[in-house]
Amino acid sequence: MARRDKHIVITGAAGGIGRALADHFLDLGWHVTGVDLAACPPGLARREGFTGCQADITDEAAMERVMAEANPLDAVIANAAVTDLDHHQVVDMPYRTWRNVLRVNVDGAFVTARGAARRMRQIGGGNIVFVTSSLARLSDAQAGDAPYCSSKAAVEMLCRVLAIELVTHAINVNTLFPSVMVDTGFFTHWDAADRDKLAPASLLNETAAFLAALPAGAATGRSLDQQLWDTDPAYRATWKERR
Repeated sequence: MARRDKHIVITGAAGGIGRALADHFLDLGWHVTGVDLAACPPGLARREGFTGCQADITDEAAMERVMAEANPLDAVIANAAVTDLDHHQVVDMPYRTWRNVLRVNVDGAFVTARGAARRMRQIGGGNIVFVTSSLARLSDAQAGDAPYCSSKAAVEMLCRVLAIELVTHAINVNTLFPSVMVDTGFFTHWDAADRDKLAPASLLNETAAFLAALPAGAATGRSLDQQLWDTDPAYRATWKERR
């Protein structure tokens, strides 16, 4: 049985992008701790090297336990997120809907990254990766998605600040986002024909693995656009040049 020398925590691991990432990192030989409110599917839970944790990413005590048990920790991918499936216009949006999306997407990312950074400081480095969205960009603002757009923009800024604060601890902090619609739990209400047009949940596997394994100082405080990575060799090369 192969020895698993690297350990990663992935939030939102029960389905969608998180499930695909968990399987990919296991295939690469990492030990994976998958965190989700829901139980991870049996096919993932039974895999050698996987540890499943049912936890609310906004629960500080629960996430501190997750990070303590995962220590030593090489990388974390803060992927878990929710959206307003009813796509309210702002003037019609219940405050509880706004508050829930911001709580999970922003507070959850903060709690996850803070817990990981505390452990990474102790071992002298690591990688923190936030999964965000092209909807975080001002140019891509979309009606009916105010809480999701706002939350992902906030996480982009959280990344920048953390990168500045953690650079002396050899911790890289970056974001990763798809520029296309991905088959995640956000689209389960669509019919099969429409869902077939979505990009597969595995779309971010390669780039997430790249970011999770960056050596100290290679790249930090940056946002990786999956579509540009896939289509523009010059863009991809800028990430592979040591910064």
